[in-house]
Amino acid sequence: MPCSLSLKFKNGSKYDQLIAGWVKYWNDVLEPKDPLDPNLVKALIATESGFDPTMLANKRNQNSARGLLQITNDTRKIIGDEKGEIRDRYLTVTRSDLNDPAVNICAGIRWLFHKRDLASARLGRLAAWSDAVFEYKGLSRASKKRATELMNRFREKYEALKKCGKE
Repeated sequence: MPCSLSLKFKNGSKYDQLIAGWVKYWNDVLEPKDPLDPNLVKALIATESGFDPTMLANKRNQNSARGLLQITNDTRKIIGDEKGEIRDRYLTVTRSDLNDPAVNICAGIRWLFHKRDLASARLGRLAAWSDAVFEYKGLSRASKKRATELMNRFREKYEALKKCGKE
C-alpha cells in the first residue's frame, strides 16, 4: 500500500487500494528489475490531477488529458494499438473509460512503464523511475526552469510519502 498521507488533498488517500492493486499487477506482469513503488504513483497522481478523477486538462478540448493520471487521447490510442509499440501488453479503453479511476490508474501505470522503457533507450541505460516520470510528464519539451519546477514538486510529494511511517 502507498502511504496513507492525503498530501493535503481532499481525496488524497481515496485511491490507495487501487494504486496498490494496479502497481502490484503491473510489477507482477512486467517483472521490472527495480519494481515500481506505489508511493511514486501516488505522488504522480498528486502532481497530475490533485486526486480529481474528473480533471480535464483543457475543458474546451475533449481530446485533452483526463483523469487522475491525466491520460491524453493520443496515449489512449497508443496503449490500445495491438500492433503498436506496446503490443505485448496493450489496453483497449475508450475515452470515457478514462474517467473511471480504476481504468485511469491501470492505463497510467502501464504508460509509466512504457515511458521508462523509452527513457532507458534514450539514456542508454536502465532508467530510474524518476526518469520515467520526467518522460511521462513530457518535460523534455518544457523549458529547463519549468521542468525543474515540476520535478521538484513531484519529488517533494514523493519524499513525503516515502518518509511515512519511518519517523
